[in-house]
Amino acid sequence: MIYKFTIISDEVDDFMREIQIDSTATFLDLHKLIVGSCGYKNDQLTSFTICENGWEKGQEITLEAMDTSADV
Repeated sequence: MIYKFTIISDEVDDFMREIQIDSTATFLDLHKLIVGSCGYKNDQLTSFTICENGWEKGQEITLEAMDTSADV
């Protein structure tokens, strides 16, 4: 199966990218595809959020492991 995404921006007028990716691809593959299609360097800090019903924010998937412990 192929997933098709349309990417738009609230910050840049007329910005739109349409990308297609195989259903077996990883979030890293998706990250590389988005960054490459926009012409960005591959060192951008990014994350994906899996939404629940009603677009409620669910699990966040980050490019690098983030230490969220509050060791003081």
